[in-house]
Amino acid sequence: MAEAASRAARPATFSRRPVPPSQRRVRARAYSSSGFRWARVAVLVVAVVVGLPLAHAMFGEVAALLGAAVALGFLLGRWTA
Repeated sequence: MAEAASRAARPATFSRRPVPPSQRRVRARAYSSSGFRWARVAVLVVAVVVGLPLAHAMFGEVAALLGAAVALGFLLGRWTA
């Protein structure tokens, strides 16, 4: 009993060391590339299969093709950055 009373009580707060920015980037890159790879492919396929005919029906062939080219360029640029 005397031994337990002599120990200093630990504070209730849990302080964690901050993660260095280099490790944050590595963790984010690993999570992003493995976890969402197939979700990104699925979004792209759905956009082409559903969005392109819909845009063609609403705006015409030229607008649909130009819009698809702009959207695809934007998505690929963001996903490969």
